[in-house]
Amino acid sequence: MKEYYLSKALSILESRRGEAEILRGRREMEIADRIPEVMEIRRRLAMTSVELSKLILRGQADFEETLEKMRRENLALQQREKELLLKNGYPADYLELAYQCKLCHDTGYVKGTPCRCLDRLLSQLAAQDAKKESTLTLTDFSGFSLQYYPSQKDLRRNIVPREHMEELLRFCKNYAETFSVHAKGILMLGETGLGKTHLSLAIANRVMEREYTVLYDTVSVFMDRAEGERFGRLPDRDTLGRMMAADLLVLDDLGAEYASPFGTASLYRVIDTRLERKRPTLISTNLTVAQLQTRYENRLISRLFSLFTTLTFVGKDIRQMKA
Repeated sequence: MKEYYLSKALSILESRRGEAEILRGRREMEIADRIPEVMEIRRRLAMTSVELSKLILRGQADFEETLEKMRRENLALQQREKELLLKNGYPADYLELAYQCKLCHDTGYVKGTPCRCLDRLLSQLAAQDAKKESTLTLTDFSGFSLQYYPSQKDLRRNIVPREHMEELLRFCKNYAETFSVHAKGILMLGETGLGKTHLSLAIANRVMEREYTVLYDTVSVFMDRAEGERFGRLPDRDTLGRMMAADLLVLDDLGAEYASPFGTASLYRVIDTRLERKRPTLISTNLTVAQLQTRYENRLISRLFSLFTTLTFVGKDIRQMKA
């Protein structure tokens, strides 16, 4: 899948270079009509390489002296061109190729190394596809209201729900702002309607804004899609491969998926592979610890509770309160 995005990104960069060439051609026609001297200067500058080749072939004794003279003349011509453009109300670089990226000139590479603009474009393309494919809608932290959480102390848990959730909100905001591909995974526990999906998607949204690749959906959707691809019911989009490769993977509603041997094995492989690659995964579930232990193998449970940061959501069902 990475090759798919790379090919698409390089095609976009090629189009940008073509657009820059077309724009310069139009500007050259404009300047040729309004300031003919500028185009004559550019013609003389273009002849420099031809004159230099002749100079090398002749091998004349005063090569260095002649070369220095050509350099001074070129600099004078370039300065004259800028003066003419500025005098007539144009920017000094009006006839330069207007690349969107000044570092790589819209090639995607700087000295053989991928440019920041290429990395950014790859992230944008992946984000666009993630938004199209996901059954969930991204949200942000500003829409998360603490007013729905009780301000009275929960004697059973010995905490004040609103204060506890304020700490969780602060943690999630900081996680999103300081996110890196080697961040620790998060396991969100709690009953339905307590804001787990909201905060997980707010994290996903902010991480995507910071130009990381994020894949997000319910476990059910991911596993149904992967199983459909595996057994030929759906076109192969390498769902499992992309789940393992994303900078951040958000798995919503763990435990609501249909339990099948393929799905369970695939889910374990995705989580285990991401742990090996040190790629963070954000998992939310409505199941209790006991229910998780009953449903999944110990090897998965041990990884979730030992290698993930556990956030326990408390309060009352916000959806019911809003209704």
